[in-house]
Amino acid sequence: MFVLRCTQKLLSRLNAKPDVETAPTDNVLGAWYAHLVRAGRVQVVLAVSERSLLPVVVPAREGKTLVQRIVTAVEPMLQAVGVPAEDAAAECRAMQTWTIGKTENRRVIGSLNDLVYQLEGALPYWPERTLQDHSLWLAKTPLKFIDYGSPDSATLAAFAAHRAMQAARGR
Repeated sequence: MFVLRCTQKLLSRLNAKPDVETAPTDNVLGAWYAHLVRAGRVQVVLAVSERSLLPVVVPAREGKTLVQRIVTAVEPMLQAVGVPAEDAAAECRAMQTWTIGKTENRRVIGSLNDLVYQLEGALPYWPERTLQDHSLWLAKTPLKFIDYGSPDSATLAAFAAHRAMQAARGR
C-alpha cells in the first residue's frame, strides 16, 4: 500500500477529499507526491516518490484513473533507470492499494516544485518527447533534498539497500 499525497491544486482538480489518517507505506519508494502541471494546452500530473524523488509524468485526464495510471507508469520507469524487472514488478504489486492524502514533507514539495518548473519549460519546447522521455530527463536532475544526487541514482540505491536488507533477513 502507498499514499498519494496531492497538492491542493490537484485535489481540487480531482474533486477528492484526502484521508485524515493515512497508513504507513509498505513499498520501497514510500509515498508519492503529485501536482497538476499546465503548460499551454497540455495538462499532465507530475508525481515523485518521497524517498528518491523519482519522477513520473502521466496525462491529467480522468481523475478516477489517475492513481492507476501512475502505478502503471512506475514499472517501466523503474526498469528504464536500471532497477531489475522483478524488483520493479514487486514495487508495482505493493502499490495496488492506496489512499489519498495531503502533502506533508515541505522538502519533497520544494523538490517537486523545482521539477514542475523544469517540466513547464520542457513540455512546449520538446513536444515530440513522450511522457516517459520527460520523466527520464527529469530523473537526471540533481536535487538538494537528496544531497545533489539525481533521482535515478537515488532510486537504484534505495532498491540496492532494500535487497541487502532482505538478504540480511534471509529472504
